[in-house]
Amino acid sequence: MKKVSFLSNETFFYYIYNWMFDYIIYTDGGYTISNNVGAGAYVILEADGQTLVQQNSFLLKKESSQRAELKAIIAAVEALPDYISALVCTDYLNAAVVLSHYPRRKNKPDKDLIIQYRQLVREKHLKIELKWVRSHKHSWNEFCDNLCKEAYCHNRI
Repeated sequence: MKKVSFLSNETFFYYIYNWMFDYIIYTDGGYTISNNVGAGAYVILEADGQTLVQQNSFLLKKESSQRAELKAIIAAVEALPDYISALVCTDYLNAAVVLSHYPRRKNKPDKDLIIQYRQLVREKHLKIELKWVRSHKHSWNEFCDNLCKEAYCHNRI
């Protein structure tokens, strides 16, 4: 009788994502009430999920953590070359949902950023898939979180 081995979910998705995407992106957004600023950060990785291509963090005056996360996604997509595919991993579930689907209400919060994101993807001819990841469970998500904290410390607005 043949022995059958199964891939773990992580291993399976690792191979699927590496086959499907040119880049993997992790983003994070945060907010500090003491200074009334939001921070956004992203890392762009090669398809292997280990090789760092680019990283960036920034502060935004009077912006929420949600808008900071959306702006981090937009900044990462802007940094990508044209005509490629990427997997964007975000710990902000609403971003993964609203950027993947059209908002149902006309007065949707953050509609300006949703429109900006969709126009950017269309103009650059990108294939983007958004995936929600649990915060503080992935090393690259933690790395982005630390980039946001570093931006607060260096006060880069």
